[in-house]
Amino acid sequence: MSHATSANERVLDVSLLFRQLDPALVGSFARTSVRVRYARGEYLWRARTPATSFTEIASGLVKVVRTGADGHETILAILGPRESVGDAAVIASKPYPADAVAVSDSVEVVRIDSAIVRAAMESHPSMMAAINASLIEHIHALQEKIRIMSAGTVPKRLATLLLHLATRFGDHDVDGHTFIPLALSRAECACLVGATVETTIRTFSQWQKEGLVATTPDGFALRDVSRLERLTAA
Repeated sequence: MSHATSANERVLDVSLLFRQLDPALVGSFARTSVRVRYARGEYLWRARTPATSFTEIASGLVKVVRTGADGHETILAILGPRESVGDAAVIASKPYPADAVAVSDSVEVVRIDSAIVRAAMESHPSMMAAINASLIEHIHALQEKIRIMSAGTVPKRLATLLLHLATRFGDHDVDGHTFIPLALSRAECACLVGATVETTIRTFSQWQKEGLVATTPDGFALRDVSRLERLTAA
């Protein structure tokens, strides 16, 4: 087994889509997979591009964005390591309905031709079960997006968003605070919670003064998670 194949197999072994499958089946996927790297701001694909491969995120973060006729962007999802992106379009054999854009400085994905996975679905019931579980997970993600958008005031929505991102991607920094390694701009945060950029800037500025949340070039440091939780419950 080549080094590249072995590295891709490790990605698939821990991915939410493939981790429950027989190792031999995962190995067969890895042998035909390709790894692609993207820089921040590069498109994994554009809306209306044919969806022909399953895409597993090995490292970095990806946002799924839909752009309206007026040029306004709506961020539909933020996805990271162990997660897959674009599954629904691939399964339905339809073009991608939105753009997928690299958010991190470096994003690596592992791609598997959809025809190979479809063939496995016909001969391996576990593959079909994994696909169904993936679709359910994407429904849960949509429900979480709705929960964030309907949380109440802009500060409540932003607090709900940060706690959600902390649960999925957060880690403890050297000071013992929760750090979210996701360098989202104020405009992107506003887009995620359905607020104006101006209100989002004011909210973060107030939180910075109060020592609640600190913004760094690499992400967000949550200085007082319990207070954010109380804010969402108020």
